[in-house]
Amino acid sequence: MLTAPYVRSLRPVVSEVFNRLREAALNLQLAEEAFCSLTEARLLLHTGLASGADQIAAKYARSNGYRVHAVLPFEPDEYRKDFAKGRELHRFERALAAADDIIALPGQRSDLEAAYVLVGESLVRKADVIVAIWDGQAVRGPGGTAEVVGLALRNSVPVIHVDISGGSDSIRTRALIEDGETPVDDPELYARVLRGAFKLGPVLV
Repeated sequence: MLTAPYVRSLRPVVSEVFNRLREAALNLQLAEEAFCSLTEARLLLHTGLASGADQIAAKYARSNGYRVHAVLPFEPDEYRKDFAKGRELHRFERALAAADDIIALPGQRSDLEAAYVLVGESLVRKADVIVAIWDGQAVRGPGGTAEVVGLALRNSVPVIHVDISGGSDSIRTRALIEDGETPVDDPELYARVLRGAFKLGPVLV
């Protein structure tokens, strides 16, 4: 569970990730006129809006100019049952109301595992890059973050991993790609991640 002090440390890190991805996307558009359209890049975050990391990502993606599409396992009225009444449900309602689009997948309450697996598969299919706010722990169940990260890497979708395993104010960020991992410590790495995602190859000087 993310404590309040840890969330305060996490927020600027998540905001920086989306900001750097945005800058890298816009720079890539300028550099690759033959590949990119003349209209400004559409920055989209697809998210299940689960409590905690998903909702933090939605908030800071939006503040960095992204549209937010909520990808839900069920219709909203059914999905609301997943959230505890009170503050947790209120936060979900607020995040859902702020979403630019709502996509309800045909999951069934009678088969929860399949419903959440379907969300993960949908997110990976839609993604050029996955942003995973994750403690790095192994799979705890179908449809969880570890499974989504694994599915993304198997499908050559790069992952920006915001590592929340440390439990301290120091939050590590790294890029996960098919053949390993690289610390994310400069804006150029985001450009390389995007070029890899779009199969553009390195910049030729």
